Amino acid sequence: MSDDVDSACRRAMGFLELGMPEDALAELDELAVESSFARHLRVDALFRLGEWQAAADLCVPMTRKEPGDPSWWVQCAYATRRSRSLDAAEEVLSEALRHHPRHGLILYNFACYACVRGDLDEARTRLARAIATDPEQILRMAVRDPDLAAIRPWIAGQMDS
Repeated sequence: MSDDVDSACRRAMGFLELGMPEDALAELDELAVESSFARHLRVDALFRLGEWQAAADLCVPMTRKEPGDPSWWVQCAYATRRSRSLDAAEEVLSEALRHHPRHGLILYNFACYACVRGDLDEARTRLARAIATDPEQILRMAVRDPDLAAIRPWIAGQMDS
């Protein structure tokens, strides 16, 4: 990463940490060329602003340009869920699984979507697969996630195991 891009990213991260997403975007707007990291920061700022369609518009082409980066898929699904629909987000995750079949956050998000749809057996199955990838992190997120409220007793049982 060039010094200019690196410096702008550091400043943008600082603005994000301070809860100033507009200023982070302004900082990133000054870049003549953006790195992948700068684009991830831009998506983070757009999420904080609730600009779901703009975030999805940035993520979709990045899933094609950098399909090996699972973060693009996770961010794309998150933005797509909020800008379009749960079904459209599940389509994004289905494609993501072809590239990253054992990625914990992809499986985790699939579990969340299944739970929101009311398919609790599928939610537990997906979440169990996600837990197997990184038990501590996944359980820490799952126990607080409102999307998984319907299976919270099952999650608590997993924590006791």
